Amino acid sequence: GTLEDAAEYKDMGFKILKIKTGLDINEDIERVAKLKEKFGNYFIIRVDANQGYTATQTKQFIDATSNLGLELIEQPIKVGQEKTIEELSEGERKILCGDESLKNPTAALHFAALQYFGIYNIKLMKCGGVYGARQIATIAEQANIDLFWGCNDESIVSITAALHVAYASRNTKYIDLDGSFDLAEDIVQG
Repeated sequence: GTLEDAAEYKDMGFKILKIKTGLDINEDIERVAKLKEKFGNYFIIRVDANQGYTATQTKQFIDATSNLGLELIEQPIKVGQEKTIEELSEGERKILCGDESLKNPTAALHFAALQYFGIYNIKLMKCGGVYGARQIATIAEQANIDLFWGCNDESIVSITAALHVAYASRNTKYIDLDGSFDLAEDIVQG
């Protein structure tokens, strides 16, 4: 379970956990609370709801976990339902991270104007590579939106490219570029 996995990650030296949620909100709240209870402030906890919540459930989750120090909540709302985020306060939206909704610079500009997400998750494989990523990063910088650099299960080649763009962006705050760890074999080493 989650607690056993967290103990293994702690033993490996990891200090940040990203918890996949979005199937059962009450179970999600309980899992996060138990992690905090067992590990205290050892871990920084990020949540990826994978489009599993409505805006009302997102608010419920935020309210129930507000004293647990969650760093961010990634893509709680289904793609196409982003307008419902307007129900949340500006402060609540500040910890929301757009991921699947953020497909290209046009979407980045649209969401920046509406201030739906306080954080943008940029994945090179999702937005058309380094050029598209840089455009999104520039839009986010002008709108005071933090950047979270993510990836899929992909080669260290593309992870390295994402890392370079991330370090070249002033508003980079979060980096989750570990997709090469999940590969059985990579095309390069190092």
